[in-house]
Amino acid sequence: MSRRKPFTLVEVVVVIVIMVLTGAVAVSAMRTDSTSRLLRRTTADFRSLCSRVRYKAMEMGEDRMVVYVPEEHMFYMARPVANQEEAMEYEYGFVLLNAARWELPEEFELATENNDQIEVFRFYPDGGASGTSLTLACKGHSVTIGVAKLTGSIVSYDGGENGQ
Repeated sequence: MSRRKPFTLVEVVVVIVIMVLTGAVAVSAMRTDSTSRLLRRTTADFRSLCSRVRYKAMEMGEDRMVVYVPEEHMFYMARPVANQEEAMEYEYGFVLLNAARWELPEEFELATENNDQIEVFRFYPDGGASGTSLTLACKGHSVTIGVAKLTGSIVSYDGGENGQ
């Protein structure tokens, strides 16, 4: 029977160093990506809600809005009130529709062009939109989401760390 030589101390140390370095790189990559991934996923979810609201406006042939209800931390699809009687019944001038809604994750803060404004975006039957934007921020990172006035296309761009 042949005898195998054991590993030398240098070989064992080299393997351990390589494993430690690989683990350190993997952990640091996961930590920086977790906020980025959360921001990307949240942005995609919100853009999906906006797309549904836009398509509903074109399908129904009347304005539809994306509105934010701060007390619930929720975005809803809404329609403007149809007449004076409805206007008296609904305080904000729109009717919430549960057909499309989305909850903003707790980690996020919301900033709009007008912080007092509960209506975030308005989509028109011709496919156009209000042309406003909002910024979602999470753990020092942010993304701005806006809609083009003419086309109603939904765009987003990374605000970077600390909104820069």
